[in-house]
Amino acid sequence: MAEDMPFDLYGELEDAYDAADLAGDAEIVETLDAVGLWSERPKAKTPFMLTLWRAVNGDADAQTVVGYFFFWTDDGRKAKWQDRPLLAIYWSERAAQAGDADAQVNLACLYCPDHEPHSPVKVGRLARHWLEQAAGQKHIGGMDGLALCLKCGKCACCGRDLPRAEAVEAAARELEQRN
Repeated sequence: MAEDMPFDLYGELEDAYDAADLAGDAEIVETLDAVGLWSERPKAKTPFMLTLWRAVNGDADAQTVVGYFFFWTDDGRKAKWQDRPLLAIYWSERAAQAGDADAQVNLACLYCPDHEPHSPVKVGRLARHWLEQAAGQKHIGGMDGLALCLKCGKCACCGRDLPRAEAVEAAARELEQRN
């Protein structure tokens, strides 16, 4: 553990575990079990454990990182204990509900029937909902995803809307050029 840690991180996480267990929040309990909170050598490194502590305490940016961690890695490699799509959905949804546009896009990918083959929950209307939320915040990835969704039309609940898809794409390109 980092020498300059201003508090007992693992003690705080143990307290969060106990509180979640009492409250019946199975996802937090499962998350802390998955990272090896009770192990002599936790599976996750201290910086991630600090992020996890922030996520448990309501930090939407940290919740986005935790959700991403349980389902995707930048290098394509991950430990079996990290491949937990239901935990990815849980953490991403908490952050998405708090307005984090990155989490909204991640959650849409997890829900999209045509995107992520390993996610157990495929609900096109939820994928579109979260893309609409991210696009509404001018998140370029959300706008691009929404345009694809509007072009796809595979989900009966979403429907196909090519004129709107083109308008959303054009707005995304304009925004990209301004940034």
